[in-house]
Amino acid sequence: MRRWVGISVAATLGVGTLTGCGVPAGGVFAMTADGTAVVQMCEGQIDGATLYLPDPHVPEGEEPHDETIGKWVSDPAASGFSQFSLAKGGNGWTLNGRLKPRDPKKRYTIYGWSYDNQWSAAHLDFSQEELAKLKPNELISLPTDLPEEDVEVPNRVWTLADFKAKACQVYN
Repeated sequence: MRRWVGISVAATLGVGTLTGCGVPAGGVFAMTADGTAVVQMCEGQIDGATLYLPDPHVPEGEEPHDETIGKWVSDPAASGFSQFSLAKGGNGWTLNGRLKPRDPKKRYTIYGWSYDNQWSAAHLDFSQEELAKLKPNELISLPTDLPEEDVEVPNRVWTLADFKAKACQVYN
């Protein structure tokens, strides 16, 4: 439920206007079937990305104990469109430490951050099973149309070209 509240806020307010909820999201993450992370920054820049397994059992009012699966840094900081392999990095992105294996049935979250907390990239929740259903040149990102009730909505499927060209219009 925590995940859908965050997505609802992002979809309702727009990625670029999340200033009241902590670090403003100036961009959005997406993933391809082959394990490539894709980020479109519409405003600002990010210095890195973190992939984690959300803590499923968080008592009310307590901080979650999420498990970090991988962390990447970008040099220079990423602005505009960027992509990198989760396994190898690339395009200025470097894996910082070791990438832990993922369980294909579990849902993971990836998000972008900046050292100075000026900007972030809206997170994406996904599973390996979900990525495996994508066709070549497709990717998934946050859903954009969410119902008023708290139900799970599938991630949005894009072509890489459409995401690159239109993500800032859709999420702002």
